Amino acid sequence: MRIRSLALLTTAAVLATMTACVPTSEETRPEQRPSVSKEEVTPIETPDEAPAVSIVDSSPGGAKDSDPLWQGLAEAGQSKSEAYLKVYVHTANPTVPDSGEATVTADTPDSVSVTVDAENVDAEKSPFLLIQGTFTVEEIGGSAYTLTTKDSDDIPELDPKGPDDEARCTADDAQERISRAAQDLADDPDKREDFRQQWGGSPQVWWGIQKTAISLNKEGGVAGDFLTEACGEYLQQ
Repeated sequence: MRIRSLALLTTAAVLATMTACVPTSEETRPEQRPSVSKEEVTPIETPDEAPAVSIVDSSPGGAKDSDPLWQGLAEAGQSKSEAYLKVYVHTANPTVPDSGEATVTADTPDSVSVTVDAENVDAEKSPFLLIQGTFTVEEIGGSAYTLTTKDSDDIPELDPKGPDDEARCTADDAQERISRAAQDLADDPDKREDFRQQWGGSPQVWWGIQKTAISLNKEGGVAGDFLTEACGEYLQQ
C-alpha cells in the first residue's frame, strides 16, 4: 500500500510566502522555492450556445469578492439572464434529498446559499457537492439565490483540461507542485483565472489551493490543512 501524506503542503506554502531567510556566519540566504516544471494549459474555447454567464469552477466559499459562484449568480440575477453552472461546493452538510429542492451552502462562514432542484446536485464527491445545469437565477436575499432549472445538459467544452484529482494528489511531485501553486495564487490573486484553467480539471485540489491562498493572505498562515483534505481519499493508494 502506498501511503502519501500531504500534511507538509500547508507548511511549505506558509514558508514559501514568507520573506524567509537563513542566516549564516557570512551571509543571509533566501529560502529556495520548490522547483517544478511549468504547467501545461489547454485554452478553453467557449461555444456559441453557452450562456453569457457560465461558471465552471470550485467555490472557495466566503465573501462575494473571493467567490466566483456568488459573483456569477449576482450578475445573472441582475441581468435576468440564464447561468450555466458546473460548480463544486465544499459543504458541512452534504446530504442531498432524493427529490424536491436542495440548499447548498459552503462551510466557510458568510457564504452564499443556493437553492436548486435536488436532481441537479451530485454528491458523488461528498463533502464536495456539484451543482450542474443551466438555470434562471433569482436573488431572494443578500446572500441567497434560487435557481430554476432550464436544462441539465453538460457543456464539456467549458471544462478546464488537465490531470484529475487522483493524478494531482498521487504525483511524485505533488507536494512541491501544489504548494507552489497555492503560494503563487496568494502572491497574485488577480491571476486566478489563469490558475483555474491550469488546475480546474482537479476540482478538489483547486479548492484546496484557493482556500490555502486565501488563508495565507488573510491570516498570514494557513487556518486549516485544506490541501490534505482535498487529497484525503487518495492518500492511501
